[in-house]
Amino acid sequence: MNLRSSIALLAVACCITVSADDNWPQWRGPSGTGATTATASVTKWGPTVNIKWRTELPEPGNSTPIVYRNKIFLTQPLNDSNERGLICFDRATGTELWRRGVKYTAKEQTHRTNPYCSASPAADDERIIAWLGSAGLICWDHDGNGLWRRDLGIQNHDWGYGSSPILHEHLCILNFGPGDLEFLMAVDRTTGETVWKLDAWDDVKERELSGPENDGNANDFTRNDERAGRLRGSWSTPVIANINGKSQLLATLPRRVAAFDPANGKLNWVCGGGAPLAYASPMESHGIVIGLGGYRGASLAVQGVGEGDVTNSQRLWHEPKDSGWLGTGIIHDGVLYAADMGGVLYCRNIQTGEVLWKARTDGGSTWSSITQDASGLMFLLSQSGSTTVFRPNKQRFDVVATNSIDESTNASVVIAGEDILIRTDKSLWSIGHNSEFR
Repeated sequence: MNLRSSIALLAVACCITVSADDNWPQWRGPSGTGATTATASVTKWGPTVNIKWRTELPEPGNSTPIVYRNKIFLTQPLNDSNERGLICFDRATGTELWRRGVKYTAKEQTHRTNPYCSASPAADDERIIAWLGSAGLICWDHDGNGLWRRDLGIQNHDWGYGSSPILHEHLCILNFGPGDLEFLMAVDRTTGETVWKLDAWDDVKERELSGPENDGNANDFTRNDERAGRLRGSWSTPVIANINGKSQLLATLPRRVAAFDPANGKLNWVCGGGAPLAYASPMESHGIVIGLGGYRGASLAVQGVGEGDVTNSQRLWHEPKDSGWLGTGIIHDGVLYAADMGGVLYCRNIQTGEVLWKARTDGGSTWSSITQDASGLMFLLSQSGSTTVFRPNKQRFDVVATNSIDESTNASVVIAGEDILIRTDKSLWSIGHNSEFR
């Protein structure tokens, strides 16, 4: 066999063994929606049942890992060395392959429940990009070699940050904030150079779209006149959706849900009446976009069409005093499944906002987002380390299993190929077919 034939066969083999559902390349998975075309290999597990491996982590962190081919990438605070880190693990064994730390010694505000490096990275065939707050937006190749680094300014808020970078075409898009410096931007993923940037609205413009009736328990001016101490801001990761054949960058921002042209940042439409605190990513199905508010602020649904202010023309429903949402839900067959911070799961009609049922999960409180596999099963991780597996059902809470690994966590479940991954405050777990812990 000649060299050319060998290379061709190797290329075919690679195409066969690596498929889209083997990867979880960014926050909320391949499409940013929490859904994957992979099917979970198991639905029941415990500390010594169906565990492939467990690898201890240096210290607590809130970010969710990503998976690309045979590697797992995880952002990680490294406080002993004053570093913000990215760690690469072997997917098959959990062995640490490399770690890269970026020194940052200046004071950086955050909350004790939200450690540094809470944003997930994003990866493609050539690179991994991570936002590490004030330490910058940084790009490495898959072997840990630095490709570029951008200093975007100081991220300063009493509660820290949480929005993750996403990849779209040649762009890396980031919702920078919250705090005194806030903007939505896109950089060229190859060079890190800015393609477009949109600064945050000022207070007057922001309040034109939403009054205090939508604030819930939040008050913009509880602490001081600077945004760094206010109960407002966006920790939400944007998502790309195709609506009527047009790519739209959807973002939940303070007091509004908005759509932009991802190519140039031009505003397509904006819908007011949102909460001053935005944690959950926007969710879209058949052109309907839902934005959930935090801290018992307002939630809403809007038809994702039109131009400019569509509050009066396209808003479908509006709940001024909603539950306390932090994690992102899943839309399935015309209904939204989402859990509030107290661990109460809601099933809601996306057209009308009607709550069809709600039920308390066994795991207790949660900051996690829901993950859905190809079979339709949904996975919700609680702060106690318990994962509730349930089927979508418009009539009732249909539980399949409740699985605990007895470690606290604020991350979300990852399903990539045959692997289920869970990051806790203590360790990274790989779950799948295996009768004993090893």
